[in-house]
Amino acid sequence: MPASYAIDTNLYIDASRNRVSRAELARFTLRAGLRLYLSAVVLMELRAGARSQHQRDGVNVLHAEFAGRNRMVVPSATAYAQAGRVLADLAEHEGFALTFAPRSFINDVLIAASCREHDVVLVTANHRDFTAIARHLRGFRTVSHWP
Repeated sequence: MPASYAIDTNLYIDASRNRVSRAELARFTLRAGLRLYLSAVVLMELRAGARSQHQRDGVNVLHAEFAGRNRMVVPSATAYAQAGRVLADLAEHEGFALTFAPRSFINDVLIAASCREHDVVLVTANHRDFTAIARHLRGFRTVSHWP
């Protein structure tokens, strides 16, 4: 069975700022079709960063399209527990300072845990963070944009 995908926040932001990135996102969206999901955590990040009414409208349309087709990756309590375990493992085994962890990294761990839980591959340009997360979250899959 072909993989299902979710797109990370950074790629949506790139597409909103750059015509070439927007075209790449559009091509990938067409290729992925019904195998494409929206992470609820990504939705939260996009909504938090929307500063204009135009941006808020775009996020609302994106949400409506995925929610209307039941194509959302929503973290369960188990995903939250796994995210906490990953953060603890990073602190214990890699010296990761949780006190100074940016909120975006905490969100990335939750995105990873929920994508793994839903058997969805995350498409991202943030390889450094997700490679570190993957070392502690067996079964999580991520790919460079665009597969």
